[in-house]
Amino acid sequence: MKIFGYQLVTDKCDLEGALEVRRRVFIEEQGIAEDEEYDGQDSTCLHVVVKDGDKVVGTARVQFSTANEAKIERMAVLEPLRRKGIGSGIMAFLDGELRNRQIEKVVLHAQYSVVGFYRSCGYKETGFPFQEAGIKHIKMQRRLDTSL
Repeated sequence: MKIFGYQLVTDKCDLEGALEVRRRVFIEEQGIAEDEEYDGQDSTCLHVVVKDGDKVVGTARVQFSTANEAKIERMAVLEPLRRKGIGSGIMAFLDGELRNRQIEKVVLHAQYSVVGFYRSCGYKETGFPFQEAGIKHIKMQRRLDTSL
């Protein structure tokens, strides 16, 4: 079984790798407009990357809306490596990181086609489906136990 490395982005090279994964997944595969994907918020976010050796193959970013609430966004894994546990690994890595930061509530906007994946990570739907970037989404959330 292949071992992937999970880490927070700490340098420009890793951030560029994360942005490239997002370009390939969201812009090229899903047809999302470049100006919608690159929304100018990346400099204020926490980013995680998944590496296969030196190559970034997965990513997600986190925005902190309040002192104890965060929103996971822009999670993407390169197509040939999907369904190999990388997405679950990203979510587990972020759970630990967010608990360490005393985050109690995590929200995300899940593409409707992957709601089952996020349910398997402990998230529950809240509200009604909506369109975001021309794709059907639903808000999901999870509470974290920060006493662990």
